[in-house]
Amino acid sequence: MAWTVRPFRDADFPAVWALERVRDVEGYASAVTIRQAAALWPATLLVADEDGTAVGFTIGAASSDPAAGWILRLKVREDRHRQGCATSLLRAVLERLSAEGVRTVRLTVAPENRPARSLYAGFGFLEEAVLPEYFGPGEDRLLLCRRIDPAALASAGGMEGPGRSGE
Repeated sequence: MAWTVRPFRDADFPAVWALERVRDVEGYASAVTIRQAAALWPATLLVADEDGTAVGFTIGAASSDPAAGWILRLKVREDRHRQGCATSLLRAVLERLSAEGVRTVRLTVAPENRPARSLYAGFGFLEEAVLPEYFGPGEDRLLLCRRIDPAALASAGGMEGPGRSGE
């Protein structure tokens, strides 16, 4: 499969919303999340575009401390799992966050989500804390963290280290 990672466009909303609302039956909270992310973080709301259709997306954001950022979402259509799409999206959002001056990136992941944990470990994310019931009862999360070395990023012309090669 061939896709390109690019910034979100309004025409991507239906496909991205479909990915986001998997656990949101009503759909309202998912719609708000996508629309507001597009307004707040246009440079770091990215999609994996395959023939004009978004098959995955990620949302990155700098925090109130401009050297710290978060990856708020990373979702890929189920039929595109294990094909390098998430790797491409993660690499691109880390590059964008670094360009904005972010030097430490955090994210949360469900402890039982082994494929995602493996992806993040491959990019050098380390477990920082266990967050019981972070999103409510039964919604535990692991807090992961990664430092971004801007010198290595500039000299390598992209992400250096884990996750860079071999898609």
